[in-house]
Amino acid sequence: GRTELAYLGEQTAETRKVRLRQLLFFNIPCIIITDDLLVLDELLELCDQKKIPLLRTPARTGEFIYQLSRYLHNRFAPRKSVHGVFVEVYGVGILIMGSSGIGKSECALELIKRGHRLVADDAVQLMKISDTKVVGSPDEMIRHHMEIRGLGIIDIRSLFGIAATADEKPVDMVINLEKWDDQKEYDRLGIFQRTVKFLKVEVPSTTIPVREGRNLAVVIETAAMNFYLRRMGVLSAEKFSKQLRAKMSGDF
Repeated sequence: GRTELAYLGEQTAETRKVRLRQLLFFNIPCIIITDDLLVLDELLELCDQKKIPLLRTPARTGEFIYQLSRYLHNRFAPRKSVHGVFVEVYGVGILIMGSSGIGKSECALELIKRGHRLVADDAVQLMKISDTKVVGSPDEMIRHHMEIRGLGIIDIRSLFGIAATADEKPVDMVINLEKWDDQKEYDRLGIFQRTVKFLKVEVPSTTIPVREGRNLAVVIETAAMNFYLRRMGVLSAEKFSKQLRAKMSGDF
């Protein structure tokens, strides 16, 4: 940047070479000159000798450091691939999971028809961008596409428009679809918040039993709105439970 080059420009030719040799003594992958500044002849000569790439950019130093740091952070972030359908519902990133044939893609298609957005179908690529956040994106081969049994591969962007797809989204919650089991006791209050871990990041999770007649798209829309309420501190289940306990205490 300007400060570093100005400092070197104030030195004598011999001192400048000493400082540059000290800098290039380390295993440096490359040197980048910002602001489109002129390259010192001594620096160019030493980089040629040590086979170190010397690059130049018109970007300002602060902006370039920010963009480069962001790129490197994403480039080397932990990643994994999971099977599911990732949709954005009312701005909430919802990863729909479940066994093959349970109806994940059909449910997502209904959500898209209702104005929500597809992020990824089948192979969801997860990337950890912080200790508390995981971002999901589609596999490049099937970006903006879905597989619907009986129809095959369909292009969501061509069918529903550019607004029906998103390239990436933070994973805010996971909804696991499973076949309804009359012998199983399902959560009917929602007081206890369950989570699932992806790349050591805990994500809120809920299980929705599937059987004929249930409108899963509406259920998932409600789950998204309830997620917003929880984020705002409105805990519907806890509030109902307190009211119920208060009423029972009064009765007895």
